Amino acid sequence: MVAEQPAETPKRTFPWMKNTHAWGTRARPTKGGLTIGALNVGYYAEIPDEWHDETRMPRGAMSLPGVPAVGGYSQRHKVHQWADCAPELYEEAISRRWVPALEVPWRDAPVLPEDQEIALAQVCTELSQQASVEMEVLSRWLQELSYGYHEVKLFLATEVYESGRHFEMFRKRALVNGGGLQLESSGQMNRQLLESRAGWTETSVFLHIVRGTLTLTLYRFLAAHAPTAADQVLFSRAIQDKARHLAYGMQHARYAVSHRDDFGEQMQRFLLSPELATVTDGRDPVLWEALAIVFGGGVRHMDEGMQTVRQLKRHFVQDYLRRLRYIGIDRSARIFPELGKWLTAEPVAAAV
Repeated sequence: MVAEQPAETPKRTFPWMKNTHAWGTRARPTKGGLTIGALNVGYYAEIPDEWHDETRMPRGAMSLPGVPAVGGYSQRHKVHQWADCAPELYEEAISRRWVPALEVPWRDAPVLPEDQEIALAQVCTELSQQASVEMEVLSRWLQELSYGYHEVKLFLATEVYESGRHFEMFRKRALVNGGGLQLESSGQMNRQLLESRAGWTETSVFLHIVRGTLTLTLYRFLAAHAPTAADQVLFSRAIQDKARHLAYGMQHARYAVSHRDDFGEQMQRFLLSPELATVTDGRDPVLWEALAIVFGGGVRHMDEGMQTVRQLKRHFVQDYLRRLRYIGIDRSARIFPELGKWLTAEPVAAAV
């Protein structure tokens, strides 16, 4: 009887192993570690002006013929979302994450006199609402931004998370001493932001340069006039987060202005709408009166507090115009007239 010969095992060739654009390219850690910016070396540093793939293939990978599209994006061009600082801002955001529940000294927030406590609760109610709107606006646009520019999407994801953190911490401040949540804002800016469909760059300018500058100015004045040690920590930490958001918005808008023909003039016309929304919300006295009570240290000192409110409004418009000039847009002669008056306007009269 003849013994059966074992079947010959086919030799494995692993042809897929050769499917790479740049085998041997090494990403080296920097002083800050192996950052996402450090990965942009050699072939992988080539960031295209357009990204039309719809399979979610990571940038730099080799495409596989026949893979069906998962879904499209409305913002497929680099100029519609890019900012050179996005990788560094992402690294900063994840390295400076913090926890309001533990890192705000809530026990150092003694109960204030009733008028001050209610006023601060009103301010925090509106700031919490702003953060909620920002979180939703960013989330809505993230799915429209092409994943070929992952540095931007990663950073904006941290901004979504930080907006959630701001929603959380201002809600906590309103409730910690029994003041409770107060009136919602008049909401014109909120509505326009949520309904913005012109494009991500336009929405970003509204969100970061217009609304963001106002929010950052509020944080700075509230930190400077914080009635308790807990409030000083709360608003100071909020400033750090918000400053990153504005840094992206400014760099992206500047990139867009320098790479899109006639975009600066388009923005001159676009900005009329968010400026009008800012003025419309500004006609509602609730926020300004609440701030005047906080800044003045009570209803009896609202007149002094209103002087600080006047300074806040002036600083906001000055910083807004300064940021636009950095972007490449001189708005000083074309600003919406009523908003321009904030540079010299008298403080809002307190209700009797």
